[in-house]
Amino acid sequence: MKQVTLAMGADECTVTLGIVEAGHEKRPHSHPEEQIALCIQGECDYWVDGKPCHLTPGGFVTVPGGVEHYVDVHDTDIPCFQMDIFGTPRPEFKEKYMEFLESLKKNNASLYWPPKREPL
Repeated sequence: MKQVTLAMGADECTVTLGIVEAGHEKRPHSHPEEQIALCIQGECDYWVDGKPCHLTPGGFVTVPGGVEHYVDVHDTDIPCFQMDIFGTPRPEFKEKYMEFLESLKKNNASLYWPPKREPL
């Protein structure tokens, strides 16, 4: 799974974007934070507490805190692009995001697109 962490400025939530391709390693896990998983593109089965929920674009599933869950992308060439919203901050994601911001500063890069330009 490829994952980009966004919205770390929010005090009470964490938002992540992920791309999951067919054949990925399934990683059943749980965490104390409540989660909403939203399918933006593609299809997947999102397993929550041993029960599958088939997601297509616009579909979502809620995952209570402490419940085992994972995503399964079917045999397809179209990856599943998903957004995860966590009801409370995830410190491990904030750490990764802060490292990403620091790397931008070191490389004089910007989060804005198109990049801001100095006036002529």
